[in-house]
Order: sequence, then C-alpha cells, then structure tokens
Amino acid sequence: MITIKNNFLDKDEIQELENTSMVYSKVYWIGRHAEPENAFHGLVHRIFEHEYIGSWEPHAGGPVVSGMNPAGHSSIKGATAWWNIRPIDPKPHSDLISYCTSNGVDYTPDPPPDRTFLYYLKAPTTGGRLNIYTKPPLENMNWNESETDSIAAIPNRLVSLPIDYVHAVQPYLGNRVSIGVIFWKTLPTIYGETNPTINASYDRPWEKKENQESNIKLTEEYIG
Repeated sequence: MITIKNNFLDKDEIQELENTSMVYSKVYWIGRHAEPENAFHGLVHRIFEHEYIGSWEPHAGGPVVSGMNPAGHSSIKGATAWWNIRPIDPKPHSDLISYCTSNGVDYTPDPPPDRTFLYYLKAPTTGGRLNIYTKPPLENMNWNESETDSIAAIPNRLVSLPIDYVHAVQPYLGNRVSIGVIFWKTLPTIYGETNPTINASYDRPWEKKENQESNIKLTEEYIG
C-alpha cells in the first residue's frame, strides 16, 4: 500500500532541515538509540515515531522526539537515509536491489526491510512527479505502458511505499529536493555492523560503476 502524509513537519523543523549542512553524496546511518546530531537525523526519528510508535512519549524533560520507545518495533536497529538532489538520467529501480546488491551479489538481510519513505523538502518548477509502477508491464512493453501511480513532489509531504516497488522520477526543471529513508532490523553486511547506538555514513552502493549495470539488469529481471 502507498501512503501519503502532508504537512509532516512544522515550520521550524523545515527551516532547520533546509539549513543542515551535510555531504549529499553519502548514505547516512541513523542508529535508533543514537542521539540525533542535526535536523536530518531528527527527521528520521520523526518518521520512525509516525510509522511505528504513533504518538509522542512524555518524560521528565519534555516529549521524547528521538523514537526510542523500546516497545515500538524493538527489532528495528536504525535507518539509512540519503538526499535526492539532482538525479542524473533517473531510471526505474527497486530500492531493495539498489541497497542490497554489490558486484552482482545479493546481500539482502533476513528479514528485509519492508518500506521506503520519501520526504519532499522542495518542489521543482515543473515535472518531477514520482512514478510508482504498481504492476509490471506486459512482455515487450515499456515502463510507460505499465500500471502507474504518479505522486506530486509537494513540499513537506511524506510518501511511503513497499520497498520492492519499482519507481522513478519524471523529468523536471527547477530545484527538487527529497530525502529517502529505510528502516532496518539488520543492515546489509556490505556496510558493516548493525549498531543502533551510532550515527555513521557510507558510500552509495548504487552509484558505484560496478553496480550500476548489474542493478539495472536485476531490476529488469524483477519486472519481467
């Protein structure tokens, strides 16, 4: 199921997120029990609360905003998150394949994550809708002829979709900025240890040259 939540953050949170200085080419690991270091980390914890806890949890100093309720999906150790600033020639892809495949080898953990979250910070001038291919195209048909949900990139909108759904961004003009988030019980071993008490950063596996062709091929096989 695809879900949409509009007006997700308040004005102050949005401004803090816009002013966050980070390396956009990295994938960030945000440990569930690690202290948030910036508004980007805070967004991830807010999404966790929204999806898995569903309410603010009070404590002596005020509300807990870091999603550390041990009763709320305690098996989730943290999340990976990344900036989508200006994808070059975006192609239909599955985040599960993109994240868990390297050199043609599948590193998908057991159990795998179940959803991808996309938070929209800025909208383009034109275009830039998210195409979600809810049913693969028939044999010898291209993606434009498949069954597709198309979602507008509206600022302060949170979209959630099953992680294995193939999706792509439509061509656009202007400044389109979104943040992707995936929650993990176990991180694929190509990144390292699954540590819920740290924040870290990694190279993006889907941007490595040795992974691009194999991941496209795996996506095509998946849709076939």
